[in-house]
Amino acid sequence: MTTVLVTFILVMVLVSGRFIKYLAEAAAGQIAADALFLVMAFRLPEFLQMILPLSLYIAILLVLGRMHMDNEMVVLRAGGQGDGRVVRSLIVPALVAMSVIALFALYVTPQGDAEVNRIFEEQKGRSVLELLTPGRFHVKGDDDNQRATYAESLNREEGVLENVFVADASFSSEEAGRLLTVWARSGNLVQQDGISYLELTDGYQYQGKPGEADYREVAFEKARVRIGSERSSSRPPEVRGRSTLDLIDDGGNEAMAELAWRWSLVLTVPIMCLAAVPLSRVNPRQGRFLRMIPAVLGYMLYVGLLLTMRSWIAEVPGSERPWYYSMVWIHLIAGFAVFMLYFGDRLKPRRARA
Repeated sequence: MTTVLVTFILVMVLVSGRFIKYLAEAAAGQIAADALFLVMAFRLPEFLQMILPLSLYIAILLVLGRMHMDNEMVVLRAGGQGDGRVVRSLIVPALVAMSVIALFALYVTPQGDAEVNRIFEEQKGRSVLELLTPGRFHVKGDDDNQRATYAESLNREEGVLENVFVADASFSSEEAGRLLTVWARSGNLVQQDGISYLELTDGYQYQGKPGEADYREVAFEKARVRIGSERSSSRPPEVRGRSTLDLIDDGGNEAMAELAWRWSLVLTVPIMCLAAVPLSRVNPRQGRFLRMIPAVLGYMLYVGLLLTMRSWIAEVPGSERPWYYSMVWIHLIAGFAVFMLYFGDRLKPRRARA
């Protein structure tokens, strides 16, 4: 029950933050509002596979910490039931968590990320036309660059606009105040290399700074204006949407980095379950939350090192990489740290009695 409660709280925190980010992208015209909840649903397995190991780890720390506070662990040891008995009691929940995470990481999450990429691919072109209202200006951008788009009439089914006006304003330090204005009789939406463009016909382009006489006017029969970014910042990388079997067949470093990460999520469960037993030992006078902060920081360091190694492996071109570019070393270091938590005191040299 504790694991479920902790998982629910962490999922709500993570989902809320991600949902706010998607809302900002919807406001910027990168994704239609009706696709927000669908994207969140497909991303939910990815959130769960990240949170479940941490939830189980925190739950074990809380439960065993409470047992130490109530001196129940003292009673168990007095009855001959030490850490071995506690570890055996964690086998079933650990196996259940590993099975769920393996199902998500190896099968469910890749399919969900592939669907998210498909939705974002569709939204590249759709979002511009859906947000554009004939006869009204549509403004999007950030503090450095802003764009205003206007069309007198719009055929959404064919993606054709009439009497199109586009103005790009730059406020960055290099081109502060520079304005690019385009007017055309008609325009239609096209895509090339995964990027959305507005192809304009029979128009004029004006470029310069307001208040200065260096404006340039260019007439054109055909011109293209880029209206879609190549990819959203919230869109998962394409490799995460590939199936596990596809990654195995690929053999490239980017594919191997993703494959190693998926299996690493499964391996974190037994390692952190074993680490939680000695880390939960607290003095009843000190409170059970005394060792919670360093325990959680240890988990964050563990996962952070795995993420760093995934990036390093993926950045190596081709399929060859240095032998030390492997997540196995991080797991071995974590396993050795857990071993020292259990047997470190026994390995210390004892002082000889006088």
